[in-house]
Amino acid sequence: MKKYKSNPILRFVRIMVPVFFIGLFFLFGANLIQKDQSFSEQENRMLATRPALSLDKLEDGRFSTEYETYVNDQFVFRNFWVRLKSQIDVWLGKRESNGVYLGRDDYLIQQFTKPDEENLDQTIEELQRFSKRYPELKQYALIAPTAENIYQDKLPNNAPVIDQNPYLDQLKGALSTSSIQTIDIRDAFLTSTEDLYYHTDHHWTTDGAYVAFQAAAPTMGIDTSSMTYTQSVVSNDFQGTLSSTSGFLPDKRDKIEVYQPSTQPTYVVNYVEEEEKTASIYDAEKLKTKDAYAVFLGGNHSVVDIQTTVRNGRKLLVLKDSYANSFVPFLLPYYEEIVMVDPRYYYDTMDDIVSLYEINEVLFLYNANTFFQDTSLKMVLNPQ
Repeated sequence: MKKYKSNPILRFVRIMVPVFFIGLFFLFGANLIQKDQSFSEQENRMLATRPALSLDKLEDGRFSTEYETYVNDQFVFRNFWVRLKSQIDVWLGKRESNGVYLGRDDYLIQQFTKPDEENLDQTIEELQRFSKRYPELKQYALIAPTAENIYQDKLPNNAPVIDQNPYLDQLKGALSTSSIQTIDIRDAFLTSTEDLYYHTDHHWTTDGAYVAFQAAAPTMGIDTSSMTYTQSVVSNDFQGTLSSTSGFLPDKRDKIEVYQPSTQPTYVVNYVEEEEKTASIYDAEKLKTKDAYAVFLGGNHSVVDIQTTVRNGRKLLVLKDSYANSFVPFLLPYYEEIVMVDPRYYYDTMDDIVSLYEINEVLFLYNANTFFQDTSLKMVLNPQ
């Protein structure tokens, strides 16, 4: 009898079909058993929860959209799949994932999003109105360029970048007619030899914050000529949000430094809403978490009041995003009191803050990505 050789392709199919269905059944069961997670430490964000079913949501399609987001966020072994997909993308030559570029020299660079013109106009209008309402206050605006602007030589070839500079110039021109002095640090950053941004995170480094502080000091009337600093590395194991959201550079780590000034006043940090006080602007416990950048002031809070033993009458209000957290420590030797307000978490108006704390200086400090997308600053500046 003639014997026929078994087809290797057929053998492969016979093996893989059961494996596929077993794996599919396993994932389905695991998703049913797994308890929903409320927070992703890997991505440092809240995860979607199971949406409530309602007739309105079914009719307008919101339920299907919300449920799809929920499934994506709660899928079993999600971090593994994100990492695997990103690694395959790199092998295939892809250099962008979830709004993050994989740049040269192991830099992850966040994309700049084109601002909504109407929202930007409204924000600028409220800034102008605020400056006119308080002409007696010294006011400054420092909108920091992001790595996409400064590190253009590290971007992938032919990356479709939206230029931040026209928007920064537009803001600078609009504020020139108000009493708000613009602090433009672009030249200082472009000529600096420091590592200004983390490789795996969207924040500027402490070196970057220091370069920005030195550039801002003359405008803010701060004499830094006699101040020296001791730099200390507090972490060599920081992996930021850009690595988490993109899946790129899973093994890359950054260092976090703090600067200790040669002259530092005694101070008390009051987290107003939390009703907690501490004698340090650093929270060492955060170095043990994924969000190690939160070592600076413990992260973002609605209102932080820092009172120092400096007695020069200078009381500064900082309206800010998280870039300010590593910048404000440089200001401590020069102010009697610094009140930090993050409009994303604060729901009253700045008029209340100015009056309550007897503010005489104001600093608006954001990175360009956050500022040009922000919708909360205009709300807290509006007295109505």
